[in-house]
Amino acid sequence: MATNFTEQASKLGERAGASADKITERAKETAQAATAMAQDAAGTIAGARDAAWETARKASEQARSTARRAGEQARDMADDIYRRGESQAQEIARRVEERPLAALLIAAAVGYSLAYLLHSRR
Repeated sequence: MATNFTEQASKLGERAGASADKITERAKETAQAATAMAQDAAGTIAGARDAAWETARKASEQARSTARRAGEQARDMADDIYRRGESQAQEIARRVEERPLAALLIAAAVGYSLAYLLHSRR
């Protein structure tokens, strides 16, 4: 009976060892799978990060380009307005030189009209 008990204990020990080996093997497989998943996740995160940086870089370039074009357009418009104003001033000066008395009478009439309007509101 002692031999029978020893044999049963030995078989039970072998089964326990086999179960421990299976558990250890499954733990290794699970750890390897978790490592692979973590590496995949890290790769995905790195890809998303790189894509976000690229998108931000492109948006920054577009904003700079748009601001540069807007500045150029504003400068061109200001130059055009300045040229038109200068042209108009030269035209007025030419007309005043041609007819100084008419220009003086028109200026006096405008001044009187403004004074009358401002004075009558009091």
